[in-house]
Amino acid sequence: MALFLWIWQWLSPLCLFIGGFYLLEHGDSLSLILGCVSAFIGLLVGIFGWGETIPPRWFWVKSASDLAGSRFLTAISYAFQFFFIPAAVMGVFEYF
Repeated sequence: MALFLWIWQWLSPLCLFIGGFYLLEHGDSLSLILGCVSAFIGLLVGIFGWGETIPPRWFWVKSASDLAGSRFLTAISYAFQFFFIPAAVMGVFEYF
């Protein structure tokens, strides 16, 4: 799970960029429905993967709540990022 979250940190801006442009141009119902399903999966990944994103205690320079944020906000951010995955895939197939 930690490896997936590390890779996702590099892929998510690309998915947000391509998926956002695709939704602006072709906001059809299929991409929105698949985006909602992916957002639910992202919510689950955010809830269960929250502990993987907290660095070991010897790297902390702030309190644990300041450094890692809350589990709720982490889950919401992953849900937002995962919402754009189907639109990004559709956009890559259409544009390239």
